Order: sequence, then structure tokens, then C-alpha cells
Amino acid sequence: MKPLNLDNSPCTPTSSNCVIWQGPSIPCISLCTGDTVSDVVYKLATELCAILDTLQVSNYDLSCFNLAACAPNNFQELIQFLITRICELENITPTTVTTTGTTSAKSASVTDYLMTADSIFGGGTVTIVEYVTLIANKIATIVTDISVVNAGISNLDVRVSTIEGTPAPVFTLPSFILGCDIGTIIPVLAVGSTQTIDIVIERFINEEWCPTKTVLGTPTDLTNAVLAQCVAGTDFALAEQYVTPGVIMQVAYPAYVGTPTTIAEVIGNLWIALCDLRNRIQNWEKESIVAAGDNVTVSTSVVDNVTTYTVNALDSVVVGADDIVVTPSAPVAGVTTYTVSRPKINFYQEAIGLVDVTIDPVPDSTIYHFPVGYNALTYTNTSGVSKNFVVHASYDGTIGLTSLVNTASIENALDGAIVTTSFAVDTVQYESVAARVNLTGHIFDGATTGDIVNIASVEQVLTTPGGLPTEFRFLNVDGNRNVSFFKIITLANGESVSLKFRTANPAQNAFLIKAQLLVTEL
Repeated sequence: MKPLNLDNSPCTPTSSNCVIWQGPSIPCISLCTGDTVSDVVYKLATELCAILDTLQVSNYDLSCFNLAACAPNNFQELIQFLITRICELENITPTTVTTTGTTSAKSASVTDYLMTADSIFGGGTVTIVEYVTLIANKIATIVTDISVVNAGISNLDVRVSTIEGTPAPVFTLPSFILGCDIGTIIPVLAVGSTQTIDIVIERFINEEWCPTKTVLGTPTDLTNAVLAQCVAGTDFALAEQYVTPGVIMQVAYPAYVGTPTTIAEVIGNLWIALCDLRNRIQNWEKESIVAAGDNVTVSTSVVDNVTTYTVNALDSVVVGADDIVVTPSAPVAGVTTYTVSRPKINFYQEAIGLVDVTIDPVPDSTIYHFPVGYNALTYTNTSGVSKNFVVHASYDGTIGLTSLVNTASIENALDGAIVTTSFAVDTVQYESVAARVNLTGHIFDGATTGDIVNIASVEQVLTTPGGLPTEFRFLNVDGNRNVSFFKIITLANGESVSLKFRTANPAQNAFLIKAQLLVTEL
């Protein structure tokens, strides 16, 4: 249906659903404060229609009265007609009806006739007059309510007109500056840009949260993962330094969370437990590997950090494995004794190759280093504990000159050193500082090589100097040299020992021919 005010310029048509009833609540028609005008008018109209339907005489079937004419035309005539009919049926007239009282008989009118009122009028037993009065009051109340409704509708019409003349409000979505990039589909919502909340929520949920949830799992999955930790804070640590006293994880590692509740805490605990287990595995070689059993006894002894297990058994039950040595003795009274031991560590490495140490990749002649091809001359202690070692080192080298040189010193040397390395820092334990030995040359007192005075291997007295200064001239190649030395050192777990080299004068050749390194556990 077309609104009546649709074309009422300058008013703007507004739906009655947008106007609120601010009057009091009316329980009898289920009308509440805050209902829309649509609800108010509908409820009042429904109630009015129900009343009009009740008052409509044509809705009542009067055929039983066989009224050919003079039928009631309105509700009031209908009530009067019914009252008259009741009186006729009861033979009641104002002059003939009498009632017997407690003291005396008296005349009674039709108004004293009793009847039961309908529930809509309160129910109960009432006289005809009282019933008619109830009906009249109800009708009066309805008329009054209709007047109130009409007044309210007029008031609402004014308010609706006011609303129609008010511009519609404009709603602005809130926005904020992003602290990080959001989204994976180009264009990405960039950090520092200002975005409305609807765009941020849509991009974040679809491109960030949903993929993250797919990877991480549901909250239930994450909770189950947290609860799946199998190493409790009260479990004993396994690393070798905690085995003997039996220290629990929370004491051995203060950062260990006894009852984790987050993924971060679980990951931290996993790393601690993994490192604890790794340390344990590294130290297995030092732990007891032989257990007693039926008819078998085990005794141990430790000498120089090496544990020896003696097994007494009636039958042959012990065999060697990996670096474990089993030595059986001759049976005594039918009992064979097996000695179980782990040999001491021995490391040997030899490197051969003619290398000019002065032109290898390390040009600094003040630093000991590995020449090309000699970097295998190194041993690392991986036993898990500090140990003492005897380090033997030896090498062959030679120093060469490019031409005959008239000089008092060759000014060069090929030096080796036993060097320990801890956390990439080298420390020289012993250096050879090889002397210039086996030097050969000639004494001259002239300008040419034919002016040789003496080449004997013993001291000589010069008798014919020839009138020129006497000089000593080195030959083109110096003789070979062999250097050997050793050092007793202590290596902590993870530390290394090496044989490294340097030269004193990079301008002169210094050749390394061969080198050897022997490391033996003390």
C-alpha cells in the first residue's frame, strides 16, 4: 500500500518501524515502552477490531428467536432484547417478582435477577443491572483507550514528520594504523598504513588466522600437545654430571618448567631434555657397560681415567664390542675371569707434500697455521671429559735462496709449534724455533768465485788475503733439517691440539716436506 505522505513535499518518507513508542506500557494489549509505531498501531488496531467484532450484532445467530422484524440493530438493543427474553422465560415482571427475605417478603424488580458474568467482564455472579453496568464500563474504557490511541497517533505523526525532515545519519567505520603487514594476497596491507576495521578483519582471518590455525591445529590439538610432554620436572636428569647424585630436572636445569601450559614452555623443555640426553650419550663410553647376573660377578677398578671391569663367570659370557677389549684368563676351579677394558686413545696423522710456507694462503708470518695439505694434523677431544695427553710432533723442511747472497745471516727459519684450540682461540704450547743448521758456504777474498781461500770443514788461518775484505757466501740451497719435540697437555672436552707452522721472513723460501703428529692418552 502506498504511504499517504509519500508525496508530501518537503517531507521525506520514513518507515513507521523507525519510530519508537515512548509512552507507558499497557499490559492489557501487550504494549511495551520501546515498541515501534508499527507495533503500537497494530496492537491497538487488533484490539479495536476484536471489540468491534464483539459488538457487531450480525455476528450473533438469533434465528432461534424467529424474528421476522424488529431484530436488534446494535449491541445495546441486543442486550436489552436478551434481558427481555430472559424475563419472559422466568415470568418475571417488575410487579410480579417477589423474594422472600429473612424477616419479611418484599417486592423485587428485574434488576435483582442474578446471572453469571463472562470472564471478559470479571466473571462471578452479578445482577442484570450490574452486568449491564460492567458492559457499559467496558465500552466506555474502550472508547477512552481509542481516544488515547488517537492522541498517541497524532503525537507520533508529529514525531515521524520531524524524523522525516532530519537527514539520515552517516556511519563511519573505525580505522587504525597497522603495526605489521597483514595478508598474503597482493596488495598486502602494509605496516604503517591506515585501514578500516572491516578490511583488517577480513584479510587477517582469511589470509593469516585460517592458515595459521591449519598449521598449528585447533586449540584442543595444542592443548593435547602441551599435555603430551613425557619428561616431568621431577624426573632425574640423565647427563653425566647429574647421574651420580640423582638430581631431578627442575634442580639440574632451573629453566625447566615442571608443569608447562604454553607451547613456548614445552619447546623450551624439549630443548633442555634433548641437550640432557645428548650429554648423556656423549658420556656413555665412560659409564659402566657390564652388569652382574646369574653366576656372574663384576668388579671395577680405575687407573689413569680408564675403568677396568673384571667379570667372574662359570661360562664364557663376555665378548668385546667396538673399542671394548675382553681378555679371558685360564679357568680356576671351573671359573673363568674376563677382564673388560677400553684402550687409551691413540691418534696418529702424517702429511707429505712440498709446500712453500711463505706463499701459502696465510701470508702473516707471525701466526702459526696449517700450510696447504697439512690441516689434518689435528686431534679433538670428544670423550666428554678433560684428559691428559702426550703430543709428539716432528717435521722435515728446508730453506732455499734464489741466488748467491753475500750476507752474514740467512734471516729465515721454518718453525713448527704444538698449538691447542679452544673456542677458535689458538694457544702455543711449545714452538720449535728451528736453528739454522747445516749451512754450507765459501770464504772469499776476491770479486769472483775463483778467489776461494778455503773450503775445508775445519778452521783455517788465512795467509793470502789478496788485499780485499774477506766474506762468507751462502750456497744456493740450504741443507735439509729434521725437528722433533713433544709436550704433555690437558684437553677439555671439545678442545683440539694441532701441529702448525710459520716462517720468519716471507721474502725467502721455506719449504715444508713432511710432518707427523702422534697424540696418546696419558
